[in-house]
Amino acid sequence: MFQIQNHSQMLYFDIAPVPMLIVNELGEIVHSNRECQSTLRLEQGSHNLDGCFSAGVWYDIKRYFASSASLSHFEPFHKVATLSQSNKPCLLKVSVDTSASSNIYIVVISDCATPEKGADELDIDGLPYGMAVVDAEGQFVNINKAFYMLLGYSEYELKGISDFELTYEPDANSEKPLRRQLVTECREHYQVDKRYVHKNGHHIWVRSLVSAVSSDKMRADKFVVSVFDIHEEKQLQDVISTSERRFRIIAENVSSVVWISAPDPMRLYYANRCFNDIWEEPVESLYGDPRVFLNRVHPSDREMAATTRFSSSSDSWSVNYRLLFPDGRIKHVRDSGHCVFDGSNELIYRVGTMTDITSEIDQRDTVVTMAHHLRKLVEYDSLTGIKSRHAIMNDIRETYQQHALTGAPSILVYIDADGFKGINDTYGHKIGDEVLVKIAEHLTRNIRDSDVAGRIGGDEFVVLLRHTAQSEVPQIMERLCQDIRSEGLPNGITVSLTLGEKELTSDIQSAEQWLSVADKAMYQNKRRKKASYTRTSTPM
Repeated sequence: MFQIQNHSQMLYFDIAPVPMLIVNELGEIVHSNRECQSTLRLEQGSHNLDGCFSAGVWYDIKRYFASSASLSHFEPFHKVATLSQSNKPCLLKVSVDTSASSNIYIVVISDCATPEKGADELDIDGLPYGMAVVDAEGQFVNINKAFYMLLGYSEYELKGISDFELTYEPDANSEKPLRRQLVTECREHYQVDKRYVHKNGHHIWVRSLVSAVSSDKMRADKFVVSVFDIHEEKQLQDVISTSERRFRIIAENVSSVVWISAPDPMRLYYANRCFNDIWEEPVESLYGDPRVFLNRVHPSDREMAATTRFSSSSDSWSVNYRLLFPDGRIKHVRDSGHCVFDGSNELIYRVGTMTDITSEIDQRDTVVTMAHHLRKLVEYDSLTGIKSRHAIMNDIRETYQQHALTGAPSILVYIDADGFKGINDTYGHKIGDEVLVKIAEHLTRNIRDSDVAGRIGGDEFVVLLRHTAQSEVPQIMERLCQDIRSEGLPNGITVSLTLGEKELTSDIQSAEQWLSVADKAMYQNKRRKKASYTRTSTPM
């Protein structure tokens, strides 16, 4: 007699939302839950499983579970049966419990849209997916429209053809052992992704679910093959897989660190091995702690680098910082990245690069140094160190333009060294160059900070007295026209200067005219100086 072993479990059995039966070794129904009593309309008294369903159900169940002395490895037994009272098809799923003194069978009943027919009589034409029935050799017995249209054939063309003949050969060779296992190991079904060969010759990816169907014998003699078109899914997977491979190939061969993380930057998905070269640390350390890269960042830059990388307030970033190594070496790195969003504007991942820009920084510093040197060559006279003709002319033009706007007074002084040709001829050009340097030193020493001196060429110089009224000129001119004596010159050479000044007035039409007028004033003074020297040196 059936005994309830566990009252709490039996309570769950009784209130289960699906019809369930407990059957003993004789095929007698010893217990049924509420759903089952409603479905089977069981009356008082004992009932046998074959009395409630089409004949032979209990025989098939016993044969299935009796095929081996050990029942622990069996999957549940499935069978389509017909309710005796309503002739309604249903699916029986039977499991065995061997924990009691005798075997107890638990039967679960579910709806089945197809009445119990032979496998070749199944009504499959109305299904939206491909389905076919094949025999033990894989020959098509029944095919629905969705199946043969998927492969480009007519139903007539597929009759007498094996399912494996339509399968891409490598996939067919992989599937055949699975088909055999349905029979030899009493398995319920298997699922496989494979390629069919379309009538036009191209391949079509399908997901195939194959179930074994047995008749009144124990051995399965037919198989139901359900196929679902997954060609686009596979193509997309191939594109994604190809893109990922290409990405990795590219990422592993670039000279920058490439990384990808989740929306949470602490969850790192990928970082390439360039990290090893730039940080001189193993990239694997990043997966344990993405913040470990900060250990190499210069202490002065570390907070900026951490805030930039791990902040959620920015969609993109680009910062430069330094890496400091134990031996004192410095590397410069540009850290750039951005956030990637989906169509709903949800952040899906972060991607970034870290590039060694040390050589770029070095080149920039070199260029700055060269530009500064070039500027000095252009702006300053290479011999005397004061402004070159080009630079002093720019200052004169700028002063002229400011005067046109503000009327600020300025004086331009043109200067020439007396007897310089004689010095060159007597002492040589080296001494002549030293004289020019002494003149430049004399001029810069005797002008204000706001003034500027420049060399026009040869022994000719100018001094621009900016924002200087005519009343201030005599004192400045007195200092400038003093003779130059220096211990550095041989035999006590004394250099005298001739000056000519011109105040900037409204009658001056250009900077060039202003310089020309000052030059003429200097030559007039030089002629007067020569004339005066001639008169004083002539004997009475």
